[in-house]
Amino acid sequence: MAACESVVVVEVNEQSVRRLADDRSFERGQAYFAAGRVRRFTVDGAFVTATVGGTSLYRVRLEITAAGLVGRCSCPYGQEEVFCKHCVAAALAWLESGGEVGEHRPGPITDGQLREFLRGQDPAWLADELLTAAHADPLLRARLDVVAGADIGDAYDDRVLRERLERAIEISEFVAYGGAYSYFHQVGEVLNAVAALVDGGFPGAAANLAGYALDLLEGAAGQVDDSDGGLRGAIDRAEEIHLDACSTAMPDPVALAELLVARALASDYEVFLTALPDYAPVLGPTGMARYRELVERAWQDLPPKKPHEYGGRRFVVTYLMEQLAECSGGADALIEVLARDVTSGYDMLRIAERLCADGRDDEALQWLGRGMAEFPPDSRLRTLAADCHVRAGRRAEAGDLLWANFTDRPSLDDYIALHDATAERFPAWRERAVGVLRVQPAASARFTLMPYARPSGRSTLVEVLLWDGDADAAWQAAVDGGCRDELWLRLARRRAATHPADAIPVLLAAADQSIGHKNRNSYRVAASLLAEAGPLFTRCDRQEDYRSHLAALRAAHRPKRALREELDRANLP
Repeated sequence: MAACESVVVVEVNEQSVRRLADDRSFERGQAYFAAGRVRRFTVDGAFVTATVGGTSLYRVRLEITAAGLVGRCSCPYGQEEVFCKHCVAAALAWLESGGEVGEHRPGPITDGQLREFLRGQDPAWLADELLTAAHADPLLRARLDVVAGADIGDAYDDRVLRERLERAIEISEFVAYGGAYSYFHQVGEVLNAVAALVDGGFPGAAANLAGYALDLLEGAAGQVDDSDGGLRGAIDRAEEIHLDACSTAMPDPVALAELLVARALASDYEVFLTALPDYAPVLGPTGMARYRELVERAWQDLPPKKPHEYGGRRFVVTYLMEQLAECSGGADALIEVLARDVTSGYDMLRIAERLCADGRDDEALQWLGRGMAEFPPDSRLRTLAADCHVRAGRRAEAGDLLWANFTDRPSLDDYIALHDATAERFPAWRERAVGVLRVQPAASARFTLMPYARPSGRSTLVEVLLWDGDADAAWQAAVDGGCRDELWLRLARRRAATHPADAIPVLLAAADQSIGHKNRNSYRVAASLLAEAGPLFTRCDRQEDYRSHLAALRAAHRPKRALREELDRANLP
């Protein structure tokens, strides 16, 4: 392999590329390369760049270093610094071309060098060059127009950027998960161009275009897979640009307030829902007065609240009112808003949480007491009330509240909360708690193919005893009453140190369960569990039983090539 004088590299070949990727990525990269999906392949010094077609077009950049090959890709996996299938395909294309490192091209001329060159040129030539560049760059043209005397509010022609936003955001067919990353990446690039207008001297145009982008994004929302939150990210970015632009341009505060409220009330995607407090300095007293007028009018127009009604327009209007109250009047103003429509324990909880945040525990306890008296039992109310009592040193009262939580739905978290709140009084509470857990229904089955469809047995008792540090009692509780599969494994691994014979059946059952799921990853898990069981068989002087078990397992699953490969990879007999 040839190399430029400034770079000393190790040999890169197909085997070294294979080691950089996982098996699946390498196999798929091979298929991409064989299918001719590597395009625009170039070598520049120690760098290889290419475009690889998949569900979308992705940019790959390979660097040949002294340690070997380093790959970067614009796909989601590549962003996590994984040597993905696209990197594999590009590397194989480079190897097929000879795997040579080219001469590094000189870097670009510096700003200083260019400035010195331009100073020596004819002014007429410079004017012609500027006009040519301005025809291709609306921002440059607008800046020149302003310098030449045009009104800054009319100088920038936003038609080009509007068309770019439309091309990037508007879609006629549904964009599935595989294309969503590329779609939102393209949207982000155009939004960055909008953001550049703020520093370029045209914040008013940037604000208008950011608002237009929000319109387009809401219109396209149902046409693109948003599993990874790309839509929310794009909306947040457009809102960020709008705020930045308004902070610079300082538009009419009344018109801005009307825009923010109208958009928040009309949006199905929470556009401008969190405008306050960030927009408060831009709105100023006049804008905030108009904002308050509009929000309070919408709030007064709401019909009486029904129990547990939190969605739709009521949520938006109430949230805007809460933000307004918090921004202008602090905790008391917010509580006044929250207290208007109390129809559930959750409403009481929100008031109490705000009071606690201000250190007003006694007032919070009054609201919590009302909530527990007037509404169905709610563990969140009891937990917060217990916290207030603990801070005041009333641990007995806290214990009573947390005991009610525990008996309603016993869990390890509630047990720990009871422990932390009652301190030196906990031993008595512990005896009662363990007594409750010991009479929970037992379950016998374990490691079935559908573990979530069967009772969990005495799982909570096992968790509690493990948390207490009594592994032997936890094991016996599982034997007597059963528990979840992951607890059986935890118990077996603790038990293995002193009772390997007890741990062996659990590991083998867990391996059988994994094999039953019939996929490569589950086979890998099964092989790991079987390998873990090997030394336990040896400690029990049962090596022959181990070999016989594996021989029978291989015979029973002979058609499963992937399983055989994972067993071999784990060096199992």
